[in-house]
Amino acid sequence: MRLTRDQVVTGGLDLLDEVGLDKLTMRRLAAALGVQNGATYWHFPSKQALLEAMADRMLDGVAAAPEPGVPWDERITETAHRLRRALLARRDGARVFAGVFFPLPNALAYGESMNATLREAGLTSRDAVWAVDALTYYVVGHVAEEQLAAALPDGGRPAAARLNAALDPQQYPTLHAAAGDVAVPHPREHFSYGLDLLLTGIRARVGGSTP
Repeated sequence: MRLTRDQVVTGGLDLLDEVGLDKLTMRRLAAALGVQNGATYWHFPSKQALLEAMADRMLDGVAAAPEPGVPWDERITETAHRLRRALLARRDGARVFAGVFFPLPNALAYGESMNATLREAGLTSRDAVWAVDALTYYVVGHVAEEQLAAALPDGGRPAAARLNAALDPQQYPTLHAAAGDVAVPHPREHFSYGLDLLLTGIRARVGGSTP
């Protein structure tokens, strides 16, 4: 029975979770799927093409329709949190997402949903698209840091200790005073705090926009 495209994408995501992005190869994927080397190329001509499809699969459901009557900023917040959860659900998910350009269905649905919400709120066409970019960059960057922190040995305690030791109170007084809030891994509230800062700026822009 011929290998399907969906089977290759699913196998790629499973292998990503097992070995990580750096060790994911088409040869290793073929072995994991139990097919001859090169069989996966029937559906994907390159690893990059496969990664695009994997990234798009990760976004499945991120652009789900909101409940009627929900304010625009709550809809944006929920979608941003869905994107974060989707990327966190896969090992190196943020790196996969950031490393590809994929005008594929789930990615386009995400962009359309976010953009339409901000246009409805009152942003201009350009401002809406650029605001979606800013929000997406924030989510992806934050998840990338979360996933890097999760991979640190011993829960990141040695790294935090190194940072604290480097924060000389005379040379870096403000960083030293906030040492407990500087080191990663950050608490979950850290993501929500940064997202709210962005939304505060967007709300201000909405108040001064001409659709």
